[in-house]
Amino acid sequence: MVSKIATLGESNGVSDCPSDAGELLSGSGGRAWWTDTLSEMYCEMDPQWYTERGRFHARLTGRDFGNLYLSTVRADGHAVVRTPAMISDVDHEDFFLCAVTGGPGTVTQHGRSVVLDKGDFTVVDSGQPYRFDFPCRFAQTVVRIPRPVMHSRVRESDLDAAILRRVAGTSGAGAVVSRFLEQIAAHGTELDSPESTALAESAMDMIVVALTAAGVPQSTTTRAHIADYRRAQTYLRARLGDSSLTVAGAASELGMSTRYLQKLFAADGTTPREWLVRARLERARSLLVTSDITVAALTGEVGFKESSHFSRSFTDEYGLSPGRYRRLGPLTA
Repeated sequence: MVSKIATLGESNGVSDCPSDAGELLSGSGGRAWWTDTLSEMYCEMDPQWYTERGRFHARLTGRDFGNLYLSTVRADGHAVVRTPAMISDVDHEDFFLCAVTGGPGTVTQHGRSVVLDKGDFTVVDSGQPYRFDFPCRFAQTVVRIPRPVMHSRVRESDLDAAILRRVAGTSGAGAVVSRFLEQIAAHGTELDSPESTALAESAMDMIVVALTAAGVPQSTTTRAHIADYRRAQTYLRARLGDSSLTVAGAASELGMSTRYLQKLFAADGTTPREWLVRARLERARSLLVTSDITVAALTGEVGFKESSHFSRSFTDEYGLSPGRYRRLGPLTA
């Protein structure tokens, strides 16, 4: 988890930002620090200040949320701009869902603008120029959605309708999504990895429902592919301990061709085998900190045939051996 605080300009007065959750900066270097922080957490963009003098308080926190990245921003009013020059042809630009939790703001992209009030959200494509304007103190929850994850649920031809569409947070699916994300932002550190992964998948499903309710089309074929993908994930998740499981065997049991099964996972930027290994390692990580199972027994429990292979895979994924993670896991999770 990343947690940072910047207090910029003069320090007289009392900030409403907590003082115990990261770095506290002041002076002229603080604005440059905030620019670097935004670019590091999201993508290259430049803040524009409504005034060059006086106090400026800002706080940003973020954490992994399954295959998504969830962050919260609280700051005094300012604008941010992403220009064409900041966008590289080789970048794999993601989408950002921006849900306002305090203070109104205006988002502009593709020559369109939407005004967001508390609870509203919209989706921005970081592969295109955009501008955010928040004239006064504001707060928002931001979900970074990898492009393959979005493409697995919304066709490329339908994305234009999804981008910069205001989804009202006062009622219906929009209200459900807005409140769900706010709760995840507040309690995300209490979730273990399998819980986070499952809830991230649910979040994407709810986001698509809210976008569809707001007028974004979704074809019958796309809905069928999503349903098949969920069914395949459920099947694999129920068999994490089966070391004899093969992709071809899973496809046969699911009544799909191997090629179709691979296509479903490719739309989410992965393969059935990669997804299965990652799910097994996530299960192992959870068991290491919630049970007293031995590493040797854990190897078979999560579907690995050899302890050495399991240990190498776990270390590659989490940067610590299973035994060391058990000792330090609660501090690093």
